[in-house]
Amino acid sequence: MAVFLCKALLLWSALEPIAATAEAPRVVQMQMSRNKRSALQKRDPFTVTLGNVDTVGLYYVNASVGTPPQIIQLQIDTGSSDVWMFGPNSCEANTSQCLGGEFDPSKSSTLQEVAKDAFSISYVTPNSGVTGDYVTDNFGIGGVTVKNLTMAVATQAAYVPTGIMGIGFDTDESSATNNGVTYPNIVDEMVNQKLINTRAYSLWLDDLEADTGTVLFGGYDSDKYTGDLVALEIQPDAQSGNITSMTVVWSSLSVTDPNSGTTFLTSDGFAAPAVLDSGTTLTTLPQDMYDSLAEFAGAVNSDTYGALVQCNLSAYQGTLDYGFGGSDGPTISVAFSELTIPKVDEQGNPLKFDDGTPACQFGLSPSAEGNPILFGDTFLRSAYVVYDLDAQQIGIAPTAFNSTSSNVKEISSGTGSLPGASSIVSGATAKQTGSASIAPGLANPGPATAVGTAAPKPSFGAISGVRTTTIATATHRGSSTATGRNTATATSQGVATASSKSAAATIPAFEPRGTFVIVMSCLMMLLGSIFFTPS
Repeated sequence: MAVFLCKALLLWSALEPIAATAEAPRVVQMQMSRNKRSALQKRDPFTVTLGNVDTVGLYYVNASVGTPPQIIQLQIDTGSSDVWMFGPNSCEANTSQCLGGEFDPSKSSTLQEVAKDAFSISYVTPNSGVTGDYVTDNFGIGGVTVKNLTMAVATQAAYVPTGIMGIGFDTDESSATNNGVTYPNIVDEMVNQKLINTRAYSLWLDDLEADTGTVLFGGYDSDKYTGDLVALEIQPDAQSGNITSMTVVWSSLSVTDPNSGTTFLTSDGFAAPAVLDSGTTLTTLPQDMYDSLAEFAGAVNSDTYGALVQCNLSAYQGTLDYGFGGSDGPTISVAFSELTIPKVDEQGNPLKFDDGTPACQFGLSPSAEGNPILFGDTFLRSAYVVYDLDAQQIGIAPTAFNSTSSNVKEISSGTGSLPGASSIVSGATAKQTGSASIAPGLANPGPATAVGTAAPKPSFGAISGVRTTTIATATHRGSSTATGRNTATATSQGVATASSKSAAATIPAFEPRGTFVIVMSCLMMLLGSIFFTPS
């Protein structure tokens, strides 16, 4: 009997991993690189320039365009909807860094011209803009090829650092704005060509120190966030009533200090539209909120570099907390270390104030009146975001910094709501009234003055706000594990709550510890049958 049980247990241990194997999800995964010191190619797509170009900080993807493939890099942008790239000699080198290389239409045998001189887009950055030709050609990313993709080749580009891979709604295409005409963009074509099941993707940028992030088309990765994924309804444009941008309801802003608690900069019932925009490096806030936070952080303005702070701001243990969707919605906490961005001067040396104190870029910027509020990379690094264009929802959760595990799940079509979301917050509304775009990779700096001497001391704990609630706090940083995640999150009312989530880890093909336990159990059963058999 003991021998029979041992055989059964060993057979089960061998077959159980096979039974757990599932069909691979239909997703397209792309690694994104972060340009810390202009590691993008400059003009020549085969030469990597590490020269004396200021830190840009944008996130880019490697793409191959045409036949034979020409390699270029493009900034990934959830805040726009067109794919465009520099054409030969199109970038004005005296106004732009001209990063990412050029695409030469004359060298592709599969290119078809669609509309000459029909592409045009401009940004709020003074004098910025791009004009060019609409074409179709093959476009390769993440190991797959989108055939006959409609995109634009720039013939003139000013005050923009790089080409763009826009992945927003087709209603925000430049042709829709200029002529009222839309076309299937890259996300549409991925579905049309059956590369993914639905128009959805997820974004994980990791922390400020990370060189790479990931965009996952057609799916999400539950090992890249902590706590619960909460779905927010995408808000319509105030004028047209259409969904044109990744706008959600932003409902609170507060600073949590480890000693004095939480101070709110917003009042009860506050609701404003905010765009979750990977194409903007900084995060823009209303002028009054920015002024309070800039004073709190000891920021000063530079004509050349914008708002600067002392780099030791990164050691401050407080967080800037963004609430969404009302009092019952999710909160994303951003460490001040994520708002303290190292900078280099024109010679590539670490930037310093006149007295030698290290200077860093402040990760916030004031939004000009009439422009949209943009939550850019300095916010998005602390969040895991799932953009579901079909369901018109955005899922958001605190990011799992430096996660090394992965649990990719496919997003199926026709569900009507975001899969994986624990709840949907839909009570608060805030229609988008802003209409201007920020130039890719750039924020809109406020009035600047000379740097002068070192910045004044930050006034931590002394920020002025609407109300203060003293709470116990816990750090939001942490890495996920294969067995579970424990996090501390704060609601928009400033009350800390603990949550726990189990990670659905993939069962390995062979688990030596489990087999060892089974073998030892069998051995004990056999010994028992020999020495303790009844007479």
